[in-house]
Amino acid sequence: MYTNLQFKNFRGSVVIAAITALLLVFSVFFPISAYAEQPLISNGKIQTKKNNFNVVVLGDSLAAGYQKGFDTTSVPYGFGEIVYEQAMFQGNRATYANYGVLGLRSKGLLNWLNAAEKQQFITANDVQQGLNDPRVDTLIGDTKALYESITGADLIVLAIGGNDFLNILAGLDLTKSVSSMSADEKNALVTQLQTSTDEYKKNLTAILTTIQSLNPDVIIASQNQYLPLPKLTINGQVFYGDVPKDLAELLIGAQTNLNKEFDTVIEVFKKSGLHIDYIDAASVIDGNAIGLTDIVTLDVHPNATGYQKLGEAYSNLLWGEFKTAAARKAGDPLSVIVNGQDVVSNYPTKVINGRTYLVLRDITTAVGAELSWSNKTQTATVQLNNRTVELKVGSNTYVVNGKSYPLDAPVFLETIGKENKTYVPIAALSSGLDLFVQYWGKQKLVFVNN
Repeated sequence: MYTNLQFKNFRGSVVIAAITALLLVFSVFFPISAYAEQPLISNGKIQTKKNNFNVVVLGDSLAAGYQKGFDTTSVPYGFGEIVYEQAMFQGNRATYANYGVLGLRSKGLLNWLNAAEKQQFITANDVQQGLNDPRVDTLIGDTKALYESITGADLIVLAIGGNDFLNILAGLDLTKSVSSMSADEKNALVTQLQTSTDEYKKNLTAILTTIQSLNPDVIIASQNQYLPLPKLTINGQVFYGDVPKDLAELLIGAQTNLNKEFDTVIEVFKKSGLHIDYIDAASVIDGNAIGLTDIVTLDVHPNATGYQKLGEAYSNLLWGEFKTAAARKAGDPLSVIVNGQDVVSNYPTKVINGRTYLVLRDITTAVGAELSWSNKTQTATVQLNNRTVELKVGSNTYVVNGKSYPLDAPVFLETIGKENKTYVPIAALSSGLDLFVQYWGKQKLVFVNN
């Protein structure tokens, strides 16, 4: 709840600030054209008939992965990116598109979705007045891209609602206790909170109805609202900075009511057949808002650790686990993950001119391919399913099913101890074998999935 507020200081005096051009600009990866069969949630885990898995992230600044201090060069690593990463850890040929917009409210998202459903052009101001996002005109105006992303999605990660309550907090003196308010002031505050909750519930229902209409088989993973109050327990007593306890408790009660209404909406859609569930973001963040957000430094968005915790919660909701790469050996520049498992090698991974190389036998064993080697021609022949790839040491071409293709990362031999080892570029071999390959720079991972 109120997830896009900024704290004036750690002790709790609050100022509501318009979010300006601090927003990041990041690449948006659109799903491949091939349509994947839809997965189903079963016992808390995703099961797929095919490995293609299209992830779409939708919502406000939390969906965008915004952190305090981001500028136009920042690359996000929020829970949306973590979910995409985990989809690859699960062995999927995953794609990813992020439509998170700073400052977006539920009504704005609904307006955007309605335009996308009709594939009609819409301006940022038509969606919502005052959106200060350097990508906003291009991103929001391209409703066809949003339509195609939603209709082709296997999973939508949805985070929306925090901005719906900004106006209430903007007009509230958070140093004034409820007991010092007049009856009219208290009633007005309670009414505002309830009215905003009702409006959010109505908009969320309409948002989910639209998504369900566009893609009735999609999985939706969402989250409830956390409350950004600095909370400390000292000698058994709970303190909320300079926010009086009775006011904090009133806001916590409003949050509880909001999340109860949120749960009611989700249950209605579950019964309608929509594959939807949510993480309890309030439980993740509220118990340690100081450690998991940047409220100490004037911003209540999650910090890197906070996004990590939310991402772990999403992964556990979707797949029943959260996977990480094994610790790298000293000197290894990155890790290679094949079908969700680390490639363990006695020989170093190499990165040469931006290309990742592994010892030939290690990568072919990992992907389950057959390997033969000609000493005479110094050529490796790799077979997997209906693909045959020939890689010759030093050649600027390689052969796939009898057809030659250019190769800008040649195979080479290297003497390691008393052994000669053949190093091959992972990307070229994976492409030749029709495997999915993705370099994930944030964590220095290369995913190769069948």
